[in-house]
Amino acid sequence: MDDRMNIKKFLQVLKRRFKTITLTFLCFFLFTIIACLFIIKPTYEATSTILVGKLEGTGAGQGAGQGEISMLLASTMDLLKSPIVLNEVKTKMNITTDLEEEVSLQNNKNSQIINILVRDHDPDVAKEIAQNISSTAVTFMMESFNVGDVQVLNATDIEPEEVGSLALNLGIGFVVSMFLGVGVAMLREDLDDAIKHSKEVEELIGLPVLGTINLKQKMRVPILIDERTQGRRTVKSKSRREVRV
Repeated sequence: MDDRMNIKKFLQVLKRRFKTITLTFLCFFLFTIIACLFIIKPTYEATSTILVGKLEGTGAGQGAGQGEISMLLASTMDLLKSPIVLNEVKTKMNITTDLEEEVSLQNNKNSQIINILVRDHDPDVAKEIAQNISSTAVTFMMESFNVGDVQVLNATDIEPEEVGSLALNLGIGFVVSMFLGVGVAMLREDLDDAIKHSKEVEELIGLPVLGTINLKQKMRVPILIDERTQGRRTVKSKSRREVRV
């Protein structure tokens, strides 16, 4: 039998396995809804902004100043994710969270601004972590490196925002559930060796089919009449003949 699947056969499989597709889709999509509403917690992102150096106009010593700012930027970014700052924040907040996984840094090319992004399931915790990391790093730079051109721009103006949305998650779950339903249907079709159409017999043996017999026809149930009681009753019998009692 030819194992190739064309569009017509594919549509026939979808029609034949419609119940399987529907049941699989409903199960996985219902699980997605329950997971989004009750299992998966929303994630919030807080952003703290640090300015490194002074934003001044061009001048004669701009080349040397630009080199110093680049070195200061690199040093500040290394310090922000170093154990020195992160452990200090964990001790101050009395938490055991792995901050290296929750904290990320952003710095555009030729920019003196560093964005500290903190993600957490609790918006207040994300905000507090962002504030503590930025303030701790700036204080350390000033006290240990005698650097005064580092400042936090939004120390008291951090508003956590929710990352992602319920509609997006449900949309992804809908598409994935649909593909899973079709996949399960195709798997059942591939594992089913039963012959479902006369054309499959012709392709298998290479001879034309002259006729088919419907074996699903319901057997008639005889009605028996009892002459002594003038009652009627039915019995199941393998024979199609009526029997008088």
